[in-house]
Amino acid sequence: MNICISEFTYTAFKERLNKDLTGHTIVLIDEKGILKDSSVQPDVFFLSYEVMFRALADSEYKQNLMTALESCTFVQGSWAGTESEFAQEIISKVKTFSHGGGIHAITIATYVFSQILRVVKDIDSHIEKQKNKDWTPMMLTGELTDLTIGIAGFGGIGQEVGRLAKAFRMRVLATKRTPVDTNNLDQLFKPSDLDEMLKQSDFVVNCLPVTPETLKVFGEDQFKCMKESSMFINVGRGETVDEEALIKALESKQISVAALDTTDPEPLPDSSPLWELENCFITPHDSAWGPKAPERAVDLFLDNISRLVSGDKIINEV
Repeated sequence: MNICISEFTYTAFKERLNKDLTGHTIVLIDEKGILKDSSVQPDVFFLSYEVMFRALADSEYKQNLMTALESCTFVQGSWAGTESEFAQEIISKVKTFSHGGGIHAITIATYVFSQILRVVKDIDSHIEKQKNKDWTPMMLTGELTDLTIGIAGFGGIGQEVGRLAKAFRMRVLATKRTPVDTNNLDQLFKPSDLDEMLKQSDFVVNCLPVTPETLKVFGEDQFKCMKESSMFINVGRGETVDEEALIKALESKQISVAALDTTDPEPLPDSSPLWELENCFITPHDSAWGPKAPERAVDLFLDNISRLVSGDKIINEV
């Protein structure tokens, strides 16, 4: 097969790519999105991170990229979501598309617990105490043992959150459409039983993608179901949350606190009240990034190439 890879990614992983793709022809695209050897048309395309970002930022690059994709039957993406216009355009062009779900599970789950521990240990207050040279001890919850975490969407990210939660001796609940075999889960709920899970949860982690079924699935009724002491963490898609309802829930202390790595829209407008709420922590959709993410993307790509050759099921096939 003729396998297209960006020059940047090929340079970074040259030794491994040459070894694992022995028997295939590697075709490179340059920084303008143009094939280095136009006489060789790719059958497979690895859309690594810099390819995605260049295409989103540069219309000329995107146009060249789409031309290079025309002969491809399989494309491997490095990002999890498939609802974007860019992803849908590629999916419509090729026979098989694989998304990058699971690549970012470790970094996102780490973010989730950084925000949970920020609250449980009240890190912000301790920072203020240090500024004021205040040695007064604080009486805090201090640990997560026996507290309940409810995970909406128990895919790759949700399952990594569940694994870490068990390490903290937490009770783990989750919603998922299909059964899952794991030791890191105490109870699985159907998506239609989301409210029941919310009633029991001290921490609610939204890992849901945006679909017609999940659009604004976290609304006024859902926040009313949650404990007043609960924390809401969104690492799913911003469109799955009714932000007006969330603002109301935070302002009225219907829930205690929220941590948002995704919003709707993005970037979050300066006019949004969420910026000013003391019980809302906002990060610029960067929880997924870490130095090992490109390596995991290459791992997934090479695994799927092997599966493509052998006729086995493609991981994350759309």
